[in-house]
Amino acid sequence: MLLILLGVVLVGLPPVAAALLLRRVGPIGEHGSRTALIVGAGGALAGGLGVYLEHLVLGVTGLSTKAAQVGVGGALLATFLFAAPLGEALKVGVIWPLYQSRRIVRPASGLAFAVVAGAGFASARVVASLISAPIDLLQLLRLVLAIPAHLFFAGLWGYALGAGRARGRWFSLAWLSAMLLHGLYDHIVFGRGPGLLVAAAPLLAAMALVTWVLLRDVASAPESIPVSSRAGTFFPTLPDPPSIGAVRRALSRADRPLLIHWIILGTLVTLGVMIVALAAAVYIGHQVGLDFALADEGDVRSIAPLVLLGVGFLTAFPLAGYLVARASAATSVLEPALGAGLALAAVVAFFSMAAPVSVVFALAVAPVAFALACGGAWFGLAH
Repeated sequence: MLLILLGVVLVGLPPVAAALLLRRVGPIGEHGSRTALIVGAGGALAGGLGVYLEHLVLGVTGLSTKAAQVGVGGALLATFLFAAPLGEALKVGVIWPLYQSRRIVRPASGLAFAVVAGAGFASARVVASLISAPIDLLQLLRLVLAIPAHLFFAGLWGYALGAGRARGRWFSLAWLSAMLLHGLYDHIVFGRGPGLLVAAAPLLAAMALVTWVLLRDVASAPESIPVSSRAGTFFPTLPDPPSIGAVRRALSRADRPLLIHWIILGTLVTLGVMIVALAAAVYIGHQVGLDFALADEGDVRSIAPLVLLGVGFLTAFPLAGYLVARASAATSVLEPALGAGLALAAVVAFFSMAAPVSVVFALAVAPVAFALACGGAWFGLAH
């Protein structure tokens, strides 16, 4: 009975989260609340349709999004070629009429309506999961982890859709990025064993950071209401995050040629620091008695070794970014960032020849690692 009650709470969690975001964003136009209710209902219908189409197509083709049933390759094909594009496309279809009728003309309205559509979609998926499978703690945990992704990735391309008329059409790139990252996240949460659920934590951290930045950007828009006058302001005691404009300027060339040699050196420095950090993590693990041989996605005991290795892996990036920025006397984070990106690409390529769990783990921590490298470089800039 307790698990059933928790499941019912999960159904209502996405709409509550969307309502809090609407309150945070502020007014979204005339009859905004009524429109939001319609969009939420449309998102729920789209979620139900998505569940039906997935069941139909995957049943006919014999594919599955679960690696335990069809192997890692088959699960990835089903996720990235069908399930992930279908889900994000259905959400776009819900709010596209608003965009066509010019009801979405700024980032705040695009983000808000897309999140509402994602909330309805997420609730429908939760209902379908609770009906189609036995309820247990692991299933509830997977559903809890899935909800933020539905809202975040919809909000990501929704923000770009609202900004498209004024800042260039970035919607296609934002939608593609959201689809790929959401597919990776769902593959970790639903497609792999419980031992790999810890790999969702870095992506959740990246979602929280990007959400903070986007809400800060929406709050600073001329048409928005002052942050101090809003009820329920998020993180009221923390300093404001950098604006999107500040991030763009930090990654710009600053009217100077690109320093190719520092990008190459940045890649080598990042890889070197990473090796040292991972070696230190392994040493610490052996000192406290961790068995790294337990790193199996089907065994929850593998969480501790993966967490320690992940911390060691992530620690290398801000250190390397800082060192490269200080050594190069850089005035932007572009070269350290590109060096970190190349190092991440090299790590993923290397892990692709090892166990598949390593590739998924590396891809999961990559967004946070890149952000940490940029942060470390920012502190090392020559001002």
